[in-house]
Amino acid sequence: MTKIKPFYDNSQVRETLTKHPIITDLVNKDLSSLYKENFIIFPQQLAQSKDLDSDNYIFQSRNGNTWACNVVGVLSNGTDELRINSRFSNKETHEDFFLRYMLQKVLNYNVIDNKLSSSNEMSYYDLLVFLFPHYLNEALLKGVYKEYVKKKYNDANIKGPIDVARHIRKNIPFLGKVSYHTREFSYDNNVTELIRHTIEKIYNEYEFLLNGNEYTKENVRTIKQVTDTYSRLNRLDVLQSNILNPVKHGYFEEYSALQRLCIQILSEEKAGFGNNDEQVHGIIIDVAWLWEEYIGKVTEWKHYGRRSDLLTMQLFQKPKTSPRYPDFVCNNIPIDTKYKKNIDKRNDYNQITTYIHIMQSLKGGFLQPTDKFEENGYSIIGFLNGYGGEVFTYKFFIPQTAEDYPTFIERISRIEDDLKALSL
Repeated sequence: MTKIKPFYDNSQVRETLTKHPIITDLVNKDLSSLYKENFIIFPQQLAQSKDLDSDNYIFQSRNGNTWACNVVGVLSNGTDELRINSRFSNKETHEDFFLRYMLQKVLNYNVIDNKLSSSNEMSYYDLLVFLFPHYLNEALLKGVYKEYVKKKYNDANIKGPIDVARHIRKNIPFLGKVSYHTREFSYDNNVTELIRHTIEKIYNEYEFLLNGNEYTKENVRTIKQVTDTYSRLNRLDVLQSNILNPVKHGYFEEYSALQRLCIQILSEEKAGFGNNDEQVHGIIIDVAWLWEEYIGKVTEWKHYGRRSDLLTMQLFQKPKTSPRYPDFVCNNIPIDTKYKKNIDKRNDYNQITTYIHIMQSLKGGFLQPTDKFEENGYSIIGFLNGYGGEVFTYKFFIPQTAEDYPTFIERISRIEDDLKALSL
């Protein structure tokens, strides 16, 4: 496997790479279409991401150039591995401390006391394993997966077709038992067995991931309780059966995503899986969504969005049919997180002006990451005509030169403290 020098989100792809088969296969290809293939996409509900609505690609062609969009991740075609780092990763060592830190914050892992904190390298496999508890919990919200399975019996209560060969082998001389099989709706099936095998593998390597919170621990217990036929020796058979029989029912979309994730974890494949070795596979993370969720964890501001657990703002008093979603509100001040490099002086300005007007606020603004320390902090963009109001931006500095991960955590924690101390 040839690892190609990484490039960065929201940046122009090097001209020498624009003709690479991975990029030509994915340029201008909608993420929703990749979701139906063998890609792991986080978060799996693309509708949660407002920032991807108008920029729903990994790569996009603009004015004859190819650009990486608001995603990071690892892509492979079986021959080459291509990594898209966050633009805040170290340009010399390619260590992406910022991505790792945001993932750990958003997924509720202890960013200090765990196995990966002492390591500078976070591999593709590490990314897969990190996402497992989130995908497990999302799937279990639908209840435990249940499907028809073939069960074999040898008793006197005949409930299905007789297995003649097995009956002759087991029940001669005849003592009242008959060998037969049935199809039963069961929680113990190929999919739950696959999840169980993944749980056992992760326990041996990253136990802290499955002990992070009570919800995860309860879901792990549930899977263990329903997988009565689990045996470590059956791992390869269970893995192969799931590769050949993907979950397809739309209602179980979360289980389909979890199944793909489990297959890659158990296979420990960096190139994905499937019959076509040339097909592009990988893991894609919506870093704009991750940035917004990370800020929510840091600040605990009122959070708005399309998810049922988030708040909604209405454009009209009646009827309430035109919802609006500022990312956050603090002290009646709307704040939009913008991960992309540049604020759109038309759409983004119009958006924040609408929020200021609806809320009758004195100000509203943007929260953007920056790699320039001198930009760190609060600055005024301008004052609105008409009803007035201040529009501002707050630049959040991402440390660039930390020699190791614990040092990065120490430095970014101070930047977080400055943001939390902000008086709006």
